[in-house]
Amino acid sequence: MKSTQLHVIETTPEELTDNILIGVDSKLKEFFDKYQPSKKDEVELLTVDETLKRLKCSKQALWNWRKNGVLPSYRLGNRVYYKMSDILAKLVKQE
Repeated sequence: MKSTQLHVIETTPEELTDNILIGVDSKLKEFFDKYQPSKKDEVELLTVDETLKRLKCSKQALWNWRKNGVLPSYRLGNRVYYKMSDILAKLVKQE
């Protein structure tokens, strides 16, 4: 039978709590860093049709959101574009 050594370390409840919180904090930071929008999404411009497919909404709803300032849009000539980062930010904020 294989024997193992057991090391006993004396810690206070406060030290133990601090160590647990540091571990939880680092895991949460890893999680949120992993799920932040990528740099590609921040500058990706979507056409009206692409935006409609992503949001699964009607053309009229998208037009109303643009006119009411709910979802910012950008014009290049006579074309309208939406930034993916704006769409993600609006979905997260829910304002």
